[in-house]
Amino acid sequence: MDKRVFRYVRLAGAVSKESFAEDLGRMLADFAGGSLGVRQARDGFAAVLRLAREGRPQIIGSAEDGVIVISVRDLAELLEVAREPTLGETLVSAGFKPYRSRINVEERRNNERLKRRE
Repeated sequence: MDKRVFRYVRLAGAVSKESFAEDLGRMLADFAGGSLGVRQARDGFAAVLRLAREGRPQIIGSAEDGVIVISVRDLAELLEVAREPTLGETLVSAGFKPYRSRINVEERRNNERLKRRE
């Protein structure tokens, strides 16, 4: 499955549920090459299943309110990505406390240019 979908699912906590569902539907429809009508999907159901098994989710109906045919393997990957903790959640669970005071950074003493490490 396209990595953009996984990235969007990972960031889903920052958007509303309605917006997430609509955006995800549109993204999957774009990735699948558009959505299929019910009659189209019924007539070519073997092809729909084959494409879904190959990692290309198939949208049946409109992109915003359609049904998605997806392989079990891709569903498992999506669920795994969705439950991975974010960096912020990991820091909080480790007991990270942000430094609330001002941080003073001294000026460099020499005018030597910075060099790239090789």
